[in-house]
Amino acid sequence: MSEKDDNSNMEEDSVEETERNDDEQGVITAAQTSDEVQLSQQQQQQQQQQQQQAIIDFVDHIFEGKNSQTEREEVLLDLQTMIDVSMTFKALKNILKMAASGKRSLSDKELDGFARAIKNSFHNNNDSTGRAVTIEYQITNTELSHNCDLVSFAKHIESLAPEYWNNSNSNKTPPYIAPYFCLIQSSGMGKTKLLYEYRNNYRHNNFESKLLLVSDIQSDAPSNKRVFDDHFNITRSEGADVTSKEVRKAEAQVIFRHLDTLVNRKLKWERNVPFRVLLFDEAQLLLKEEFGMKAFQFRCVRLWLRKMQKHKYVAVFTGTSSGLTNFEIEKDHLFLPEVKSRGMDDGMTLRPKGSALFPHFVMLTTIGCQIHLREVTTGPHSTEYHDAIIHGRPLFSIMNDHGDLEAKLPNILRRMLLFRGGEKENVNWGMNLNSWFSILATRVQMGITTIAVASDLVAKGYANLTHVCPGFAHFTYLPDPVCARLAMGMMSDRWKLGDIQGKSPSDWVGKLGQIYSSGLCQPEKGDFGEVLAAFYFLLCGDILRHGYDDDLKTFSVDLDLCFALLTNGGNTYATKTPAAKQPRMDKEGKHSSKTPITLSCIQFCRNYLRSYETDWSSLGDQQFLRQLYTSGIGFFTFAGCRTIDAVLPLRIGKGKSEKYIPCLLSIKSRIYFSTGEAQTLCAEMESKANISKLQALCIVVVFGSSFEPKRDEPIFNSDTYSLLENKETVAVVLRIPVEDKFGISRMYQQLTRNNDLMEVYSSHSFIRAHTGKPIPPALHPTAALRVSSLSPDTTPAESLLETLSEQLVQSPSSQ
Repeated sequence: MSEKDDNSNMEEDSVEETERNDDEQGVITAAQTSDEVQLSQQQQQQQQQQQQQAIIDFVDHIFEGKNSQTEREEVLLDLQTMIDVSMTFKALKNILKMAASGKRSLSDKELDGFARAIKNSFHNNNDSTGRAVTIEYQITNTELSHNCDLVSFAKHIESLAPEYWNNSNSNKTPPYIAPYFCLIQSSGMGKTKLLYEYRNNYRHNNFESKLLLVSDIQSDAPSNKRVFDDHFNITRSEGADVTSKEVRKAEAQVIFRHLDTLVNRKLKWERNVPFRVLLFDEAQLLLKEEFGMKAFQFRCVRLWLRKMQKHKYVAVFTGTSSGLTNFEIEKDHLFLPEVKSRGMDDGMTLRPKGSALFPHFVMLTTIGCQIHLREVTTGPHSTEYHDAIIHGRPLFSIMNDHGDLEAKLPNILRRMLLFRGGEKENVNWGMNLNSWFSILATRVQMGITTIAVASDLVAKGYANLTHVCPGFAHFTYLPDPVCARLAMGMMSDRWKLGDIQGKSPSDWVGKLGQIYSSGLCQPEKGDFGEVLAAFYFLLCGDILRHGYDDDLKTFSVDLDLCFALLTNGGNTYATKTPAAKQPRMDKEGKHSSKTPITLSCIQFCRNYLRSYETDWSSLGDQQFLRQLYTSGIGFFTFAGCRTIDAVLPLRIGKGKSEKYIPCLLSIKSRIYFSTGEAQTLCAEMESKANISKLQALCIVVVFGSSFEPKRDEPIFNSDTYSLLENKETVAVVLRIPVEDKFGISRMYQQLTRNNDLMEVYSSHSFIRAHTGKPIPPALHPTAALRVSSLSPDTTPAESLLETLSEQLVQSPSSQ
């Protein structure tokens, strides 16, 4: 330990010892009489005067028509650096009214708009919580399509409250830090709607709830008043010495008194119940660093929840930042000590602090929930994209219904790129690896990452948090045709939305390799080859979709043409496809199949249902497959699922005669995979489908192999089409070329060879244990390192393993 670290620890120990003495006296000083505080008040007054003058200057420039737009924007930037983010909407409005007096009379409506424009401009440029639409958008007049989430949410609260507060008069320490849990998901998932419906409709003899908006802006908008019972916002300025213990304590007391006033005077409770529930929406705003402490307000609210009083409070914090579940929890005593008697100077008595967090709530099943409210009707002018929107994020579906979605697409794409600047700023995302990561993960599930990166993807983008462990986080991108279509566009250098230009597929493949090799993300066990194979399917389909429709609103692609691209590395089938593999064409060059068979998949998601392992019959459900097809979704099966790794939807025919069947993928990422192995797997897949009475196209996808197959290997051809038309199950082999157009196979081989070498070194002690003669089966290169047999192009890992095994067998004692 360095001298600096040692001194730091001594200082912390000294602070802790001093605060323990304060605990024994039961005192947290609320009054501030020091010179330090007087200086703080003077600085606050000076800051307020500067802010007021900045607003006056801005208004002057607005009303002086002779000033250029550039000059006014410069003044606006000065205003944004000067204005206090905690300034209330009402205070800003009053200053604007005063500044405009004598120049022009402004109505309340004009003042509201003026103040909101300034606030929004400030947030767009400086705050990470900017959003494409207002929080209360269509909350009150949108029907809840099911109550699954509501019931699960209520049960979560009903489990927490008695578990924490039962036996509250005993000296027993409760298991949890405080009586609360978090709901962390990305924007537009319906978090606010869930809170609103719970507050309004869920009645229980023991519970009553109130919905609070955490906000720096005190909005008086009627829609806001209908949704929220009140706001939680603390307006204050930091002291001169922000790390001062006395300042922290005094500011904490301000928050305590604010909460007491809020629950005892402002909120109108209707019933006398044992438990009161406070629902804090947009709670990520509580995580700001203040007075030398991260999440200062959140810590204070959490501490207040442990207060012993007539009514027992529990809280739910919803937001987009995983910091609500992850910031340090053991250092509350550094700024707000507890006394041994559990009493505080204002009569506040606290329960002891536990050590665990109540499990956060993840049971949001809102993706596609709008489909239950109405039938999907395809009009003559509608597109597959518009038909798909209803299957995705509820916010986007509602926005589309009200004609607001199209105008917001640039903002949505900016959010996908994790860009938080203003609308007029250029989106320089190319140097941010997390931006590439966000777009890639939108289309194909990438695995797990660090908590910090996952928090970024959720808070700024559209990822959803599923699980948090020490050091890393599980996240997912749920089915969302709006985001998937935008991500698809970004994977072409010919596509553009506003000032945002896409990149070529090979650029995206390179970044995907960089993300994995850098350790920014790790695929789930065994999924590396699956991710790359799925990505290859998407890129080949994109070639056809770009040819069909510049706006990318057509998701369906001809299966025959898609297979030709898949077989030939993404290159045009007409020049490189052998005759046996070409699609059937008539004399005029048109596709000759009487029954069109099409594939629709622009995004891969993860499906953890275990039922597909033993029984495939449910994969033939027409409603299920139709929803997959319409929304353009394929999915990976759960890790460890036998035989199949992914499922895609196919449509045979169209209109009244249409039928949907699954395309089942078994992905084999091997350096060597023989024709015999491929034939055996094809037969197994066919047999399992027939046992389940399932018509399907079964594909053995061989990825990363340079083996040249034999002539009798089953491939996709005209016979395949005929069998599918006749409602039969068919199995074929698809070998992805080593030299594909996008560079996926080369990138895979480079990364896996490095991984194989690492496996050899890490397994050295196990290699030593196998020293019999001849070379034991476990050491044979055909069985080791996930390699089924030697290929003509032996990898460095195989050569090293063979050398090591021979040396160990010849002279084990010398090793």
